[in-house]
Amino acid sequence: MTDQERKERILTKLRNIVFLLLGITVIFISIASIVVNTNFGNIVSNTIWIVLALFLIVQAFMSIYHSFEPLKSKAKIFLLTDWATILLGILLANCAYLMKNNLWLIIGITIFIAGCIPVKDKK
Repeated sequence: MTDQERKERILTKLRNIVFLLLGITVIFISIASIVVNTNFGNIVSNTIWIVLALFLIVQAFMSIYHSFEPLKSKAKIFLLTDWATILLGILLANCAYLMKNNLWLIIGITIFIAGCIPVKDKK
């Protein structure tokens, strides 16, 4: 793998992390806003935000799926574990934020950061 390919993989992973983080967080915040304020305008505007966030999440999952194709089975397992850890951290942190539970928020953020730390690639 050349340095250019390695840089491209890192930037793609970073983009997917940002898309997932932004999309999932917007969905959680929009749902919380709909629950708190049920007037029609609020529901419509938050539904639009949810649809836009779903586009980001689908784009990230499609890109993640394509990143699995050139890999061997052992590398796919490691990559799947990384993405599962990142997704678990994002979901846990968002749930903890909505429940106003600081301990679980810190745990979720820690899991997310641990999933984002890259494993050294073989040259």
